[in-house]
Amino acid sequence: MKKIILAIISLSFIFSSLSNTFASEWYIENLLDLNYWVEEYTLNLNELDYIHFSNEKYNIMYRNLKDVNTGLKSGFMEQYRNWEYEYYQMNWIVTNYNNFIYHTNKYFLYLRIKELNNNFWEVDYAIINSYRNMRSSYTNMKNIVRWY
Repeated sequence: MKKIILAIISLSFIFSSLSNTFASEWYIENLLDLNYWVEEYTLNLNELDYIHFSNEKYNIMYRNLKDVNTGLKSGFMEQYRNWEYEYYQMNWIVTNYNNFIYHTNKYFLYLRIKELNNNFWEVDYAIINSYRNMRSSYTNMKNIVRWY
């Protein structure tokens, strides 16, 4: 019994003192992208829906917003990977940005409904409400980026 215990202790001492390990902590973090993947995935979950308007002014505004959307998301992730944002700050940015995209989709959807049938007066309130929520989410996101 003493020989078995001595063998277990000596084997654990030998394996714990080896300097070469099969995987280091940094390698695993880089391999699995543990520090950034969840935020990047969550940021990319919400996309702007495809909507085509009869009014060319709305189409131009929508296309420009889609271009800015792509640049903003990649910019946020690049700054986060360069440690310019803290973990909690990035989570608040992601939350408010996803809210912004959600309300922006609703805003453009209601604009399209209004464009198809101008007699829906209820849609006017939905457009205003979506615009207010969109503006609020954007302002929150902008303040989080500015104040940290």
